[in-house]
Amino acid sequence: MSALVPELLVRAHAKRLRLPVMAAQAARYAEEAASAGHGPLDFLAALLSAEVAQRDANVERTRIAAARFPEGKELSDFDFAAIPSLNAALVVELARGAYLARREVILAVGPPGTGKTHVATALGLAACRLGRRVRFVTVAGLVTELAEAQAEHRLSRLEAALDRTDLLICDELGFVRLDPDAAQLLFTLLAHRYTRGALIITSNLEFAEWTTVFGGDERLTAALLDRLTHRCHLLEFRGSSYRFRESLAAREIRPEADSASTRTRRGKESPE
Repeated sequence: MSALVPELLVRAHAKRLRLPVMAAQAARYAEEAASAGHGPLDFLAALLSAEVAQRDANVERTRIAAARFPEGKELSDFDFAAIPSLNAALVVELARGAYLARREVILAVGPPGTGKTHVATALGLAACRLGRRVRFVTVAGLVTELAEAQAEHRLSRLEAALDRTDLLICDELGFVRLDPDAAQLLFTLLAHRYTRGALIITSNLEFAEWTTVFGGDERLTAALLDRLTHRCHLLEFRGSSYRFRESLAAREIRPEADSASTRTRRGKESPE
């Protein structure tokens, strides 16, 4: 029998069984195993390991896409030295994911531009890589979703879908002031959520200012904070805006570049 026949059979059967790595790489793995003097079980183990690794990578990519992160942000890219108020050791510990099983809350509080969304996204990515289902949404976007679902009589379905996530990340609490109906919708969801799954909330407001988001309703705000802070990890971000620092750095570099360019032009224009 020609060597091509078994290769074609393996490829056809692997495609039928939806084993793309085996279909594409079986011949190469067989050649490498033969050259190295490995037995058939070694060859099969290596091939199946490659198939499983590819499948795991595909599932992880799908999980990350389903989370709807605005950007891919990693903890390794975060400048902890610029935000000394942030407990770096706690953030690293949270990335290991124990809080997910305990259904705990993370509150990230601080001025705009200090990295709250970056850290929240990085923790969400870490959760995805641990096999957890994650959903990222801005508070404004979430309130819009809730209001539309209520108007279309499918609010319970949306709430059930959010219940199925292991981690819900609500970004930018405080950027939008809510009317009483929207405030009640958000309160109901968050108050319900804190017993059902892990939750991360980022806010540019101190807790005492949260009443401004919830239409000045102090009782509702106090009730929500009482629930959220019950099993809570507080991440405090104190420092100047990263975007502001980056803008200043760019302005410092630009005059130097302009000065160098001017000196070069003058040099070219001067008579020999």
